[in-house]
Amino acid sequence: MMHWFDSCTGFQGGGWMMFGMFIFWGLLIFLGFYLMKNYINGNNGSSRNHHIDILKERLAKGEITEEEYDRLMKKL
Repeated sequence: MMHWFDSCTGFQGGGWMMFGMFIFWGLLIFLGFYLMKNYINGNNGSSRNHHIDILKERLAKGEITEEEYDRLMKKL
């Protein structure tokens, strides 16, 4: 007696589909973790650099002294 799933055994049909699903979900999970890591780390690092750039600019314009610059850098 022949069943409808006889031609999908092994790596002929269903096996490749299952392998493809493992790859798909694995890549989707990896992409999710990668984006979350970059989002979390990217926001913290870029905002700190932004503040340092502002301090450097204020020091260059003469708005703050070197002592104030050093004090504020320690806070960051």
